[in-house]
Amino acid sequence: MTTTLEGTVQRIRFANDATFWTVAVLEAEGERRPVTVVGQLPGLQEGMSVRVEGRWEDSPRFGMQLKAERYTELVPATEMGLVGYLASGFIPGVGRKMAERIVEHFGTDAVETIMRTPDKLREVKGLGVKRAEAIVEAFRERRGAQQALVFLFGLGIPRGMAMRIYRRYEDDTVALVRRKPYRLAEDVHGIGFLKADQVAQAMNIPRDHPGRVRAGVYHRLRLARDDGHCFLPREVLIADAAELLGLSRELVGPAIGDLAADGKLVSDRGPTPADDEAVYLRPLYDAERDTARRLAELLGDDAPGEAGDPALAQRIADAAASLGVTLALGQARAVELALARGTVIVTGGPGTGKTTIIRTLLEASGAAESRVALAAPTGRAAKRMAEATDRKAQTIHRLLEYSPNEGGFQRDQLKPLEVDLVIIDEASMVDLPLFHALIRAIPGGAHLVLVGDQDQLPPVGPGAPLTDLIRSGRIPVARLTEIFRQGPGSAIVDSAHALNRGEAPRPTPSGTPLQDFYFIRREAPEQIREAIEHLVTDRIPDRFGLDPVRDIQVLSPMRGGPIGVERLNEELQALLNPPRGVVSEAERRLGFRLGDKVMQVKNDYDAGVFNGDLGFVCSLDASKGLVGVNLDGREILYTREMRDNLVLAYAVTVHKSQGSEYPAVVIPVSTQHFKMLRRNLLYTGITRGKRLVVLVGTERALRIAVG
Repeated sequence: MTTTLEGTVQRIRFANDATFWTVAVLEAEGERRPVTVVGQLPGLQEGMSVRVEGRWEDSPRFGMQLKAERYTELVPATEMGLVGYLASGFIPGVGRKMAERIVEHFGTDAVETIMRTPDKLREVKGLGVKRAEAIVEAFRERRGAQQALVFLFGLGIPRGMAMRIYRRYEDDTVALVRRKPYRLAEDVHGIGFLKADQVAQAMNIPRDHPGRVRAGVYHRLRLARDDGHCFLPREVLIADAAELLGLSRELVGPAIGDLAADGKLVSDRGPTPADDEAVYLRPLYDAERDTARRLAELLGDDAPGEAGDPALAQRIADAAASLGVTLALGQARAVELALARGTVIVTGGPGTGKTTIIRTLLEASGAAESRVALAAPTGRAAKRMAEATDRKAQTIHRLLEYSPNEGGFQRDQLKPLEVDLVIIDEASMVDLPLFHALIRAIPGGAHLVLVGDQDQLPPVGPGAPLTDLIRSGRIPVARLTEIFRQGPGSAIVDSAHALNRGEAPRPTPSGTPLQDFYFIRREAPEQIREAIEHLVTDRIPDRFGLDPVRDIQVLSPMRGGPIGVERLNEELQALLNPPRGVVSEAERRLGFRLGDKVMQVKNDYDAGVFNGDLGFVCSLDASKGLVGVNLDGREILYTREMRDNLVLAYAVTVHKSQGSEYPAVVIPVSTQHFKMLRRNLLYTGITRGKRLVVLVGTERALRIAVG
């Protein structure tokens, strides 16, 4: 039975800032003794007048207490009480004198006036527009947040998620979540279909409700996008969505048509009647079609130079000589192709001289430095490109002047890049949406050179433009096969190329002289983890003189499991950066330790940090919730919201390592990672190492990966 009490909060005995769990003492009307009230009560403060609804429960430890389900703040009814209420500190810039003026002007209707006709606040002497707006905002936030958060907590939504929902919908939170709970999955970062479905089920929405079915279909396509796919065959989508929803296929099929009618999906058949119907998310369909159209235009503008032009060959030879390099025949042909044609792909494995080709191409192009753009998908890849060429290089997002406040990329077909030559390194990492943005900004007549290794992992995002363009046969491609980097006999390079030929590395015999590639055989996951820990903390630093934190990077195929990134980070942090005595309050609350190796996992253009950037924790401020990170000599202060994109990086996934190189790389290879054991994943991991690569695991897992 629900009980309602009204009274004044006499004391807050306990309040958890993270969960809002509160234990309060209420001096309630009609109760002879103070009442203990417990529950998730955000914003409850001592001295508040409140109405609390809940149920009595008899705690074996604490006795009778009211388990609150919700509360409402009551506004004082007297002018004296209103003055104290307005001057209590929750309104910035309003002290007792200003509170007295407001109450003197509006009387006991002061709060009602503020909420319903806020413009009248300007009638109060000394209240300007900005302060009046601040008062109204403070009231709305106090009232709206209390009601919305209590409602969301009642649906089982945790604190952080509830705050994101409230910030997105503000005063409309309760009404919108009740009416359209599945909107949460589309509108609020970090809330997917499954959580939105839990919310809907808590409100007793039927499992076969059309809104639920549409949300499930849309969610399945978004999962496919997150797995790197641009579309799903219609029958696959129906089967997968039916399984997800626990409904029959007959109920799912019509939802595709409804979503298409709303403009969220597109169904498209291939050029022949036998082709399956493909179902796309609308943005991916539009990006794919427009990319093909724009590429056709660029290829149409491409006036091929004369093959074997002696003048062009001499230009290239002169450029190579000025750089002090000697080009192999394949390299010279690649540079010639890039200069003779407008749109070109240069692809090759590690050590095949791709960087030498970029440097020679820049020297031979004759283009002014201001008319050349060098870019890569990640900040680390752009930095490596700049170091290798001694030219300015930037992320593709920077090149295209991405601005979240201005609606995305500022460079496009209406405002193209003012360049004659664009070179994109690590092009295998570029997904369809980013490639679409790039291709729209390439001016007619400019040279576009895509440089990458098609054997690496495909992009994390949807699509694989580099591989698709090579397979199309429509774009000139220079394939590099001769190996130069790291000198003859480099076991790293030899192993990577052997892997591509389908040859699995063999275990390294004991007593082998120092070399740059090892495969250490271990069977059980715990043995693999222990071997990795020993390698990182002792063997590699002792034998190769490398720093265990700054020079050695552990790469794992997956996040979870006994040798996944999360467990490895936990163990390596304990070994390489243990607590200095008692864990400090700052370390406990902020989740990091001074000296921790960390990685940014999402581009943040406002802060100037990018996906894949590595740094080290250099300061902790628990009172302000700030974590300071040294990134290449700059200290970035991470707020609570920014910390969602900061993770420990003693170990990272192979996917996150793309575009980066490390002095030493250690990779677990186990059947525990069966789903991720693919040749291109292992190849990508191996090619991240510059001086040393060590595989630790089983021969069976290697054979599975090689395929």
